[in-house]
Amino acid sequence: MKSCSVSFILIALIIISCSSKEAEKSQVNLLHDIWALASINSEKVVIDETVKNLPKLEIYVEDEMVRGNTGCNTINGKVEIDKNKISFYDITATEMVCPGDLERRFISALQKVNNYKIVKFKLYLYENDKVLLSFQKID
Repeated sequence: MKSCSVSFILIALIIISCSSKEAEKSQVNLLHDIWALASINSEKVVIDETVKNLPKLEIYVEDEMVRGNTGCNTINGKVEIDKNKISFYDITATEMVCPGDLERRFISALQKVNNYKIVKFKLYLYENDKVLLSFQKID
């Protein structure tokens, strides 16, 4: 009887472990999408005379790459993802002159990000516990 109980507990632990890993993998796979910037430091980004287009990110999980734009210039870079941890680095941008400071603020915040959360088609990029950038899924 004891061996049956031990076997049942081991099987239950394996199932829970696999389910947890699948949930983490599923969360990471959700990142592989196109995201439009909604806010920087809780400040809503709106299209106006200085912002003609919302900045966008396309995250390629398998290739560990990110592409997108700042609303003005095209950006490319690398992304490292481990469970809910994420970092962007080697970000390069084309060099057109852009109005306002959205591009500078966007790239600066992106380089500080160290974790993320996806909730209801929204991507939140954090520096520790502080939301730096929020995005809306657009495709």
